Amino acid sequence: MKNIMEALLREREEGRGTVLATVIGQSGSVPRGCGAQMLVGASGRLAGTVGGGAIEARAIRRGMELLAQGVSATEDFSLCAGQGDLGMVCGGEVTVRFVYVGTEDGCWRAVAEETLRCFWEKRRGYLVQALRGEGAAILDEEGNLLAGKDISCDVSAVCYGGCVEGDRFVMPLPIGERAVVFGGGHVAQALVPLLAGVGFRCTVFENRPEFALRSRFPAAEQIVLGDYRAIGDSVELEESDFLIVMTHGHVHDFEIQEQLLRKRYAYVGVMGSRKKIAAVNARLVEAGIPREALERVHTPIGLNIGAVTPEEIAVSVAAECIAVRAQLRGIKKGTGCPGHM
Repeated sequence: MKNIMEALLREREEGRGTVLATVIGQSGSVPRGCGAQMLVGASGRLAGTVGGGAIEARAIRRGMELLAQGVSATEDFSLCAGQGDLGMVCGGEVTVRFVYVGTEDGCWRAVAEETLRCFWEKRRGYLVQALRGEGAAILDEEGNLLAGKDISCDVSAVCYGGCVEGDRFVMPLPIGERAVVFGGGHVAQALVPLLAGVGFRCTVFENRPEFALRSRFPAAEQIVLGDYRAIGDSVELEESDFLIVMTHGHVHDFEIQEQLLRKRYAYVGVMGSRKKIAAVNARLVEAGIPREALERVHTPIGLNIGAVTPEEIAVSVAAECIAVRAQLRGIKKGTGCPGHM
């Protein structure tokens, strides 16, 4: 969404209107679920995607038509082979809302600017689009208006991807989950750009100055040089964080886990051999860490794909984080579709 809002503002400043396409409904198996977005200009797609292939080509054409007419519309697309106009074999259907955004539309300018502020400040919020008539808004976590049209809405039940609430579509701002990587070695250097590329906001935590360098981790949002024995002095961890431990020694692994496992987080993964893990776990039990907390740790870290090299291990860890994130978001395995739909 960040790239979409940046492109929307850029086009507006250049005196060009746009059409924002959002998937607001789905059934069956589809390439992208609710909340997928794409921005269309007079020359075609500007940013984002609603699924690729035939559905995207048709959505681009329809968006360009609506842009030329200066109107909004809602369209249904069938992906069932022999049952719709797309000839795809996914077996599902999607509903796409196309919103015309003119160059003089102050509401959407305010919405886009506030969306970007939320990204920069890492504030959670919701984008609300009217499905009949015009108008959009950005609401905070409690449903209070931050920018745009004064649209009241209960956001308490809105989950990942968004949903239709009456005559509006409400979706959370995808500011991205944070992944905190403890250790700056070879695997971490391969892992951070992979995680950043799939939407994680990466923080690297190192206790060695020569490894806590921007040149080593250009894709990281933050690089912290701190003490492994006092993590809280340098970074405040949140329940939604993905925590990845891959330091240069089992002593440091113990120091970090002894702090992490006293609370619950979205994901805790620890790299190491089974012998090393067993030794560290024995010390953790002695330190008072419950065995059920140890059982929640993903270790040996990563999906079992036979990874050997740092780059292969990084792929396995990134894949495991994606799988856990999808489960937390309620997305069914293998469908690409939110599980609540």
